[in-house]
Amino acid sequence: MAPEILRNNPYTPASDIYSFSMIMWEFTSGIPPFNNKAHDVELILSICEGDHPEIIKNTPKCYIDLMKKCWDSDPSKRPNIVIIENTISEWLRSINEYYIFNSEDEQSYEVPNIGNQLRNDMYEFIKANRDLMQEQANISVLQTHPQAYYTSRLLTEILYQNNSECLDCII
Repeated sequence: MAPEILRNNPYTPASDIYSFSMIMWEFTSGIPPFNNKAHDVELILSICEGDHPEIIKNTPKCYIDLMKKCWDSDPSKRPNIVIIENTISEWLRSINEYYIFNSEDEQSYEVPNIGNQLRNDMYEFIKANRDLMQEQANISVLQTHPQAYYTSRLLTEILYQNNSECLDCII
């Protein structure tokens, strides 16, 4: 859940963008965020103070940059869905062109019709794909914390069990 929601502020589309960043992180790790921590008031406070899951080694820089923008603690600084969709579509287009182009000519690694930055991003994804699979295998052996819950309702209950209608009072 986005920090602003944990603070009992109104839900906005930017809250979904924050949640999307957690899904992005889960794609790179293979496990849910904060899997190794109790889902309690301490976790809520740390999220409200800007805590986020540790970035997985070998994650492409362009992916990290987008993920960090999406989990920015200031909702107004998060990209909107159109920007995210355009960014990811460009990544997919360039990677598809890479595989189409290189299936025709096994000797060439240059892809026509894409800029240098997009080409660099594409190569990062291709290299990271191999590395991340190994990293996910190593991470998945970690134990899930027995008090790790993955339902928003339970986090809300934790807040109210601690007699706090709003975390802003605590933070």
